[in-house]
Amino acid sequence: MRGLWTIGLLALCVGVFAQIEPKADEWLERSFKAYSALQSLQSKTTITVLLITPRNPQGETIQKLLYAYTIRPPAQINLLVKDTMAKGEGVRYLCDGTALKSGERSVPVQGSGSALIEGLVSFDVFTPYDMVFVLGGRSSQEKIKKEIKNLRVASEDEKQVVLSGRIRNESNREDEWEFVIDKGTQLMRRITITTRVKLEGQEAQFVLAMEFDPTPNPPVSDKTFSE
Repeated sequence: MRGLWTIGLLALCVGVFAQIEPKADEWLERSFKAYSALQSLQSKTTITVLLITPRNPQGETIQKLLYAYTIRPPAQINLLVKDTMAKGEGVRYLCDGTALKSGERSVPVQGSGSALIEGLVSFDVFTPYDMVFVLGGRSSQEKIKKEIKNLRVASEDEKQVVLSGRIRNESNREDEWEFVIDKGTQLMRRITITTRVKLEGQEAQFVLAMEFDPTPNPPVSDKTFSE
């Protein structure tokens, strides 16, 4: 999964001057505040990496992961990750707030959401951005916001608003970002990051898509994170 994690982090490596449309900024802040106010979050999330080329404009699926997780800040998680291209039921990761465990491995987190995110990375697990927004708190939200430029409202209807923007990656090129925010919950339903590259002399795109099905504030107990 490390390749997917690397793609997801391209946008967080080099700072750019943020240019954000006021209405887009208002919606982004509403969403961040909604994540910060959560006492718990449950989601079934699909993470897909597509390669789009002139020969295959519909895109070839490079990787597809199914996530099922419950998180409670500051540092508890019950996460099942299933790679659709691999056999088996998937891998479970549990953190009771003290240590992140999977199989025989254990990483101390000592009540820190940031340490939990780092622990997941050390397990080679890509962390969807809703996890980062909840466990990483306001500092993680601000870090991402500072990297975005040209953020604007791309479309809006009675159910959702779509924000689009650009962000410079570690190759000094700009990735395209799209956020789809549910107006009812103000949580994100989809985040798409498009990285344009050249393969064999032809223009191509890697698309990282995160599709969320969130349930805000489900009932949880300590047992949820230690089973």
